[in-house]
Amino acid sequence: MPSEPPFEIHPGNFSLNVSGVAGFFGGDEAISAIQTIHHYKGRKFLGWYNSPGSWNVGKKFGKLAKSRFWDGLFPGPDEEPAKFFELDGKQGPKYVASRSGSILEYTGHLAYLIMQKSKEELGYQVEGRVTKRNKVTIIKTQQVFEPPPKEQLVRDITPRSGLHTLVAILPIAVSFTTCALCGWANDWFCFSMILLGIISSGMSSLVIGSARLKLQGVNSAPTAPPGDGMLMDGDDIVLLLGKEGDVATITRGKFILEYDPWPVTDEYTAIGLCSLLLVIQLLGQLLLIPQGTLFGQIMFLSSFAASWVYNLYLSSIDNEYIQEDMILEELGLEEKHILTYSLGTRTTAAVFACLMLQPPGFKPERIICNFIPNDTPVWITWRKKVLEVMKTRDGSRDACYSLLQMSSEEERDFGAGKGKLLKDLLQDAETAYDLAMEAQGWLKEK
Repeated sequence: MPSEPPFEIHPGNFSLNVSGVAGFFGGDEAISAIQTIHHYKGRKFLGWYNSPGSWNVGKKFGKLAKSRFWDGLFPGPDEEPAKFFELDGKQGPKYVASRSGSILEYTGHLAYLIMQKSKEELGYQVEGRVTKRNKVTIIKTQQVFEPPPKEQLVRDITPRSGLHTLVAILPIAVSFTTCALCGWANDWFCFSMILLGIISSGMSSLVIGSARLKLQGVNSAPTAPPGDGMLMDGDDIVLLLGKEGDVATITRGKFILEYDPWPVTDEYTAIGLCSLLLVIQLLGQLLLIPQGTLFGQIMFLSSFAASWVYNLYLSSIDNEYIQEDMILEELGLEEKHILTYSLGTRTTAAVFACLMLQPPGFKPERIICNFIPNDTPVWITWRKKVLEVMKTRDGSRDACYSLLQMSSEEERDFGAGKGKLLKDLLQDAETAYDLAMEAQGWLKEK
């Protein structure tokens, strides 16, 4: 005769049927938790718990598998792993090179992260006229890749440590405990489903998380001039000062995810099989969980609840914020290499940026026009005076200030209204000049 369970719960007419929601509950949190798996050391080994949302996770990550069979089973666009995990694909701001005058209307994902990080900086509030504040961040780039230059500049990114390693003990312990209790109570239906959930989640984490995160740079000619330039995004400007290769890594470099050969064999078959196992898990839950006892179903829900709380904790980690910190670390940028100013007007920001970027013998008309394309008589006069200052910026402060004064003829021609506007604009240029001289001293110390 079959062995009797050590105890029973008598539900009467009550039936707890959790199979209808088992595979769908918590899917978004589970997906979000896996998105950051490559950032942290050892995360791929900590997925051995009965995670909810197996259907959503399987359908989502099954798209990584690339063959006609897997595309039919998990339809969707074929994307590179880095883009799939949101490590690439964001459109960066406009870039203007000060020496070559070349313009990139759109930059890459790394430039986007640098711009977002600069927006978070409060910056020093610069005194002077205020209309609408513009933020200018100066970044003194550091050497990213060691010479001599190679055909392809790629290096590994070391995963970081995190508190989640300790927190993962909770869902793992609860899943194995509830699985053992179901076996002790002779509820082999719920036992097998919790065990299948542990295996499918653990294998998926191990396979999907096996990729190595890398930074890919851009080669530049050994004789290339400094790559000074600026990123422009509305009222936020980032000045990049340094070698061409280091600046190019920011504007055109990217993160890549490189899998070991075994998951990639036959177009990511291992990832497809893990995704298929997650989908089969849902089908098993639909068929077998209703056959279990009330005690077993409670144990199954308990393992789900603990795993959902852990996934919720992981999904609260901001993927983009991690990438922002990571790119600063990989580029060798510390707080001492970054300086942010909050300027009162667009004209102050324009003059300041030009003074900081202007190489010897270069005329910055194009840079000023990128800031302020206005072509009225007042702006033309202001632009001429500012350009004269830039030609003699190595002269004395009094000499530069004298160039930023209105002549009696200009006062007569422009009248009171336009004359006041020109005077305000010239005062903005004076503020920018003083600030640039101060910032040049900061740069010499770096």
